[in-house]
Amino acid sequence: MLIIHGGYWRTKYDASLGELLAADLAARGIHAYNLEYRRGAGSAKHMLHDARAALAHVTQAGPITVIGHSAGGHLGCLLAAAEPRVSQVISQAGLLDLELAQELGLSDDAVQLMLGDTPLSEVNPVGQWPFKARVVIFHGKDDEDVPPVMAQSATRAALSSGQEHHTQYFEGDHYTWIDPATTQWQACVEQLAPWHFGGK
Repeated sequence: MLIIHGGYWRTKYDASLGELLAADLAARGIHAYNLEYRRGAGSAKHMLHDARAALAHVTQAGPITVIGHSAGGHLGCLLAAAEPRVSQVISQAGLLDLELAQELGLSDDAVQLMLGDTPLSEVNPVGQWPFKARVVIFHGKDDEDVPPVMAQSATRAALSSGQEHHTQYFEGDHYTWIDPATTQWQACVEQLAPWHFGGK
């Protein structure tokens, strides 16, 4: 398992956001890696390199699932497109359509800040589909940070491209996904069976 935190690619948000999720997975007997990656202005040209370097440290055999929250869902999809070792991406309120995010000006135009001089088309998750990994698109109905229209747009893109996917909406806001006590997190854990713990 790889966990990739969100935070709209800003440096003030770090891998501490994923610590509780990694601990929960470890308690379930799953090898969990909590990734850090370069963020901030122009970070689009660095973040995939960092994620691929992290993946190279995963030596266990078997399927690999990436769980990405918000901007982490974005990077998780880029990693899956580049690395066929990734079996599944679980996007928790993920920024999967950068064109839409830019159009909406989400988080004070965070997309443009992250891109720098990198063309949007090179790092837009929906533009990488279809790839081998399955994509689970989870989103909260009350999410004001990444509105549900993001999941709706991503689902349309998955259908039109033939990307294997599963979409589901839940009650809750943007942050319920990273609390291991919530039903939203339990839904993520259920997507790991039977690959990671035999359907238990």
